[in-house]
Amino acid sequence: MEFKLVGPTKAQSMHINWLEVQTQQGNFVILPGHAPMVVLLAHNKEITMELEDGSTTLMTIVGGILEVTRDSLTLILTHE
Repeated sequence: MEFKLVGPTKAQSMHINWLEVQTQQGNFVILPGHAPMVVLLAHNKEITMELEDGSTTLMTIVGGILEVTRDSLTLILTHE
């Protein structure tokens, strides 16, 4: 699925197999076909994603909003 990371000064896009995020409501693992939703991410927490080659990457997010559709994810960062 396509994952877009959008910040105040730059944006990037990549294809991933799954994404794990921590929100104010709890932890979510998002796979292709997930129900659409918009969630506020917990501050200063890591997100984990599996890239198409099978490798896993961690990234610390200061804060942001995640939009989930059935075939894509858009993470809008509030800080970079």
